[in-house]
Amino acid sequence: MNPLLRLLAVGTLFTATLAHAASAFEGKLSLNITAGKGKPQVMDYSIKENAIRIDMQADGQSFASIMDLKKMEMMMLMPSEKMYMVMQLKGTVEKAAKKMEGKEPDIEKTGRTETILGYKCDEYVTKDKNSTTELWIAEGLGVFMGLGENGGGGGPMGGMFGGKKKAGASWEEKFKGKPGFPLRVVSRDGKSKETFRMEATKVEPGSLPASLFQPPAGWQKFQMPNMGDMLKGMGGG
Repeated sequence: MNPLLRLLAVGTLFTATLAHAASAFEGKLSLNITAGKGKPQVMDYSIKENAIRIDMQADGQSFASIMDLKKMEMMMLMPSEKMYMVMQLKGTVEKAAKKMEGKEPDIEKTGRTETILGYKCDEYVTKDKNSTTELWIAEGLGVFMGLGENGGGGGPMGGMFGGKKKAGASWEEKFKGKPGFPLRVVSRDGKSKETFRMEATKVEPGSLPASLFQPPAGWQKFQMPNMGDMLKGMGGG
């Protein structure tokens, strides 16, 4: 699948629990993500008040998405075309929230702590039929909005980076939209083989310019055609 479409699918589902997403933290976190035998990918998570920007590199290309949690909108930036498109998120959020009703994952707080990049992290462990995932959660770093439902291969980004596609990982659903940010996540299969790793490499607190969360000057807004117009174009209306 084209990396842009993958990012589009993942970014849209970052917003499953936006009600708690306002954050006192401002700054950027850099993450290295590896799923299965795939190559390590880099993701930058920038947070400012009610806005989250995600920059990533996949298959040699760079893409970005910007979420305005107040307006309930997501903006996709397409650098190679110098274009952007805006999508409404309200329907997606309501659908995801309804889907998760009564599905509280079994996650245990172990009592172990570790300092990662200068931040105290509490360890949590979650198990399902085929995998075990350990998470190291730091408070005071804003809100983690998940990695989408396109995950697999023992980790949430597996589908995006070449793993088997499946529903979002249970640890994501537990922590998405709540205070606390995972600085390390490691998933292993039933044979203790590592299948997914997400690890923060840098935390940079500090003021971010408002322009980072806006489309660059001179870029063209791309209008998504509605279904009626598409049918007319194909002679169906």
